Amino acid sequence: MIRKPLLLALLAALLAAGVATAQEKDKGPKLYRWVDKQGKIHYDQALPPEAVNEARREFNAKTGTATGSVDRALTPEEREQQALAEKAAVEAAAAANEQKRREEIMMASYETEAELRRAYGERVTLLEMTIESTDISIKSLRENLATMLAQASDTELDNRRVLDERAKTIRELHAEQKKQETLQVGRRTDLAALNAEFARMLTRYRELRSSNVAPATTPTPAPAPASAQ
Repeated sequence: MIRKPLLLALLAALLAAGVATAQEKDKGPKLYRWVDKQGKIHYDQALPPEAVNEARREFNAKTGTATGSVDRALTPEEREQQALAEKAAVEAAAAANEQKRREEIMMASYETEAELRRAYGERVTLLEMTIESTDISIKSLRENLATMLAQASDTELDNRRVLDERAKTIRELHAEQKKQETLQVGRRTDLAALNAEFARMLTRYRELRSSNVAPATTPTPAPAPASAQ
């Protein structure tokens, strides 16, 4: 009678031998199956050069057992699209995490809707005051520039040369006016973005508070941008 430990050892040896045999079979000659560009199916023990980058399945030529598969190689355009898609997915995940972080900060910072409104209202008011002040400055620059240009024009009409210092001042005023006008365009864009952000955050705030606080009435918009002078 074979003792139990001896029987277990014998079974283990047989299993190992079976695995080794299977591995040896897998190491035998391969048979490839692929489909060419015309849709025709091929089976062969060698891959022609034109099939190397095509999708294929591999079999053991002796047993017919499937041993693996290889996907079609991507074209340069497909690799570029894949890289772009992966980059977009990473950016989207980062944006989602950032949005979640901002929402957590918002919920921890503002216990009531009124506090949220007050915080955004202060930012909107400050930006509007800056825009209003810049409008006044631009108006003043335009008036000064118009006066100096008129004086220079009169000088030339009198067949007199405009002094270099006066011409320099005119150029500097014109450059400053253009600079302030460009900055003002940016500030108005910032104000529109801030109002849009306020609307989004207020909506989201209400959604997150909805389980504890009854929905409020329709929100009044943040202060509108200051009118252009």
